[in-house]
Amino acid sequence: MSDNEGFTVTHLDSMQVTDGLTPFGVPLGGISGIDYDDATGRYWAISDDRAEKGPARFYTLELTLGPDGRFATDAPVVTGMTPIADQGGEPYPKKGVDPESIRRVHDSTDIVYTSEGDASKLIAPLVRRATAQGEFVRDYALSSQYLPAADASGVQVTGVRNNLALEGLTFSPDGSKIVAVTENSLVQDGQIPSPTNGTDSRVIMFDSAGGDVVDEYIYAVEPISGTYPDMVSPTGFTLKADRGVTEILAVDNNEYLVIERGAVPGKGSEVQIYWASTEGATTVIGKEKLDGTETPMRKKLLFDFSDTGANPDNVEGITWGPTLSDGTRTLVLSADDNFNPEGGQHTMFHVLAVK
Repeated sequence: MSDNEGFTVTHLDSMQVTDGLTPFGVPLGGISGIDYDDATGRYWAISDDRAEKGPARFYTLELTLGPDGRFATDAPVVTGMTPIADQGGEPYPKKGVDPESIRRVHDSTDIVYTSEGDASKLIAPLVRRATAQGEFVRDYALSSQYLPAADASGVQVTGVRNNLALEGLTFSPDGSKIVAVTENSLVQDGQIPSPTNGTDSRVIMFDSAGGDVVDEYIYAVEPISGTYPDMVSPTGFTLKADRGVTEILAVDNNEYLVIERGAVPGKGSEVQIYWASTEGATTVIGKEKLDGTETPMRKKLLFDFSDTGANPDNVEGITWGPTLSDGTRTLVLSADDNFNPEGGQHTMFHVLAVK
């Protein structure tokens, strides 16, 4: 798959989940990360509910595919819901966590997940390992440049931006590295996207066994695709055009699939999948602030939902799915409804073919 030669991605099917489902007595929604377990045929999916509509939690799901790769049912089967606990073993308090991505640990029943934290309150993001029962195991320490800090007047001057923090997570295929990515640039590194400029997301790599940071790179996000006026949603939120990375998925030890999602007021979401490689990119490990001389990861557009006519909605999760009988690999994507059906957002799943 080097340089994505002969690597093509096509859309097979989409599933829009009925709004208002409450498996285990809690609203189903906010699905921001998904991971497939080939051994059981089940998926692990994490909700970005900030412990407000229910406990901070992840789910196990069944999303059966037919021989043609299309969904065999019109809804996922939710087989389990697991609350996740903080370092002290207690349920997260309301707004005490913002889960965004989930991956199963290789050769273990444990999981690793990210939280964006809350930069507006100087709450740090995290990469955290937990048991299959949601119990705290360990944290992977972030370098100081990721931690939100403010000056004497209370203005944030460094660290991840509010709600634009650790959005994506993946393991290297051999399980030796954990790779996390920010949605947008750190405060000290540059701007958020606009129609005239993109943003430099940071990609941070940990040794999965020891926990040390072993490398960092820059992934350059595209500019916003056009100029769009702000809109007020039916639920009273001001909708602004934006763009950022929502997930990363390893292809091999140097190559990744990266989702870029743009919010377009009045139109919904734009979603593209890029192939990206660290080969030839500048390592920025430990660099407190970018200076503009860095070479970002190489990237190339692989797939754009706008070419399919399908509605992607707010795609935030991607995982390798089952291999079809003809040898075709699949990708399964999840879309976060933000618990906002009145605003036209819904929980969705998509399946793509990779050849």
